[in-house]
Amino acid sequence: MSTVASPHRVDRLSPARLWQGLQVWLTERPHATIGFSILRILFGLAMLVVLLPSHADRHYLWGAGSWWVEPETSRRGWWEPLRLLFPKDSPVVFDISFHVLIGLAVLFVVGWKTRWVTPVLLVFWVGLSTNSTLLGNGGDTLMRIVLLFVVFADLSRHLSIDAWIRRRRGIRPSRLAARMPRWVPPWLGAWAHNTVLILCVFQILLVYLVSSLLKLRGEEWLDGTAIYYALSLDQFHVMPDLSRLAWQFAPGVALATWTALWVQLLFPVLILWRPSRYVAVVLITGMHLGIALLLGLWPFSLAMIGLDLLLVRDRSWERVPALVARARRRALGAGT
Repeated sequence: MSTVASPHRVDRLSPARLWQGLQVWLTERPHATIGFSILRILFGLAMLVVLLPSHADRHYLWGAGSWWVEPETSRRGWWEPLRLLFPKDSPVVFDISFHVLIGLAVLFVVGWKTRWVTPVLLVFWVGLSTNSTLLGNGGDTLMRIVLLFVVFADLSRHLSIDAWIRRRRGIRPSRLAARMPRWVPPWLGAWAHNTVLILCVFQILLVYLVSSLLKLRGEEWLDGTAIYYALSLDQFHVMPDLSRLAWQFAPGVALATWTALWVQLLFPVLILWRPSRYVAVVLITGMHLGIALLLGLWPFSLAMIGLDLLLVRDRSWERVPALVARARRRALGAGT
């Protein structure tokens, strides 16, 4: 007996309906606003993790003492005006710019005047990056790309001083569009924000897909020993005892190696279904926390975690306090 597809089902999958649904999704309201607020905090912390521990050596890393790296830096072809912010021949100007950058990163974390701070922070962060090309670990490149995107996103709707000020003044997020100039279409803000979300997710997929394909070319990833070799490198021994303990557990090393490989390779497919998406986000976040803790690559890990959490919907974040409260009540009930 043959089955006939429902005409309503066919209509829902038609190109016209899909295009209409995409238009509504893009322009109706901004998505992942909580995720973008978390990304703002994690990106700002990643910058401070780079800047604050390097404060005493800033001139040797980026300033007057870093002329030795200049041939390589010049070869990269940075836009020359960007290099004027952190001149290597003027320690005073360099110091002023360096401390301004730290201040901007702090303002970015707390979310004060975020709409104006973000583009200025982008210029200063890129300006510092032009002075040396040997201090990054991949996360800095990703941060520069994403910072350019999020200039057009709403980063301060939650967990920010801006949001606190709006609540004090009785301004709801839904009323922000009404405060825009009349010549600005009311849907433009949501469209720009959601377009940035698409671009950020594309960056995640690109990073994981390229990384996993390169891993497939290495025998160590296929036989489950790659993480052992990474943990045994002296230059990554942030906590040698913990690294030594981790690599001595062979089944855990093999499982972590294969999980890192296959979760990254299958990530574009896993995010298509909501339950598998959250499992993938949890696994990949755990992987980045391990990289930060055992290998010391905190800026890269924080940047990647911030991007991964964009895949968690606002509704899911809003349910977290209720789930935590329910778990707490159960724990208290079990203890009595």
